[in-house]
Amino acid sequence: MADIHSVDHIQLPIPYGASPQARAFYQGLLGLREVRDPELDRPGVLRFSLGWQRLDLSEGRYTGVAPQAHLALRVAGVARLADTLQARGLRVDRSALNDGRAYVEDPFGNRLELIEPPLDSFDAKREHHVQDLHLAV
Repeated sequence: MADIHSVDHIQLPIPYGASPQARAFYQGLLGLREVRDPELDRPGVLRFSLGWQRLDLSEGRYTGVAPQAHLALRVAGVARLADTLQARGLRVDRSALNDGRAYVEDPFGNRLELIEPPLDSFDAKREHHVQDLHLAV
């Protein structure tokens, strides 16, 4: 059996010619860092760093997505980000904000869940170190 232990990258579709709009949303509004790789770079493909994982956006024939399909991003300051996105004219679903979650769609209809883990959770830490792990053998 395969030893699958993490997500390497997520790829979402965007319509042809939408790379500038995607860059403005993901880099400009969400603050993700674009990454370049001369071996992988192709016209119509954008890559953004998500910690040690990556978000890829690929232009192509766009048919939309299922409403339950989404990308969940861990965020510090989810309420502040929700305010910023709303101020930019995006519709933000804040109904779960008391649970540290908000939802927004990118300019292409891809649903994003913005999650802020509780401060005392292990997952809320920005960097994990071996000494942080509590293992029982």
